[in-house]
Amino acid sequence: MPRWVVKLFALVGTFVLPLVCTLLPYKVSGYIARKGASGKRLLSYLMCLGGGIFFGTYLLHMGPEVQTILKHSLLDPYGITYPLAELIVGVGFFIVLFAEKLVLRWNKRRVGRKCKDTRRLPVTPELTVGLTDVEQTSCNGSKCARSPSQQMCPKCIEGKRCSGDQHAM
Repeated sequence: MPRWVVKLFALVGTFVLPLVCTLLPYKVSGYIARKGASGKRLLSYLMCLGGGIFFGTYLLHMGPEVQTILKHSLLDPYGITYPLAELIVGVGFFIVLFAEKLVLRWNKRRVGRKCKDTRRLPVTPELTVGLTDVEQTSCNGSKCARSPSQQMCPKCIEGKRCSGDQHAM
């Protein structure tokens, strides 16, 4: 096989494989949402598997290669005996951890602001018709005591805690 064909396949593969792996969660998310608790457990297992694959890739391939490159280019020429590669990995881990915490906090504030905005909406029965069980959870985390086929109570729509006693129709 000519070299250009192999390079073309490699180029297409490096584009298609990450694209498929990036779009796959969007297709799987509907299945996970329909399965409820077992779907969340499956997602947790898949995330652990993905994390293990990344960690194994680092330990078996990237870690030793980074250590070799740093040893030949920086540590030996300057007489440094400090484990610099491990320090860089540790700092990188904490940068990623900090960024993740920052994004989660930002998202939590954004969702909180949306909940405050929806509490100001007028309470009308038309707003609650056809809501699913997941959608009947209010912003403060309490769940409406009515069944998913019924309308949410005004307290749940306003974001107040639902006691369940006012749900007799």
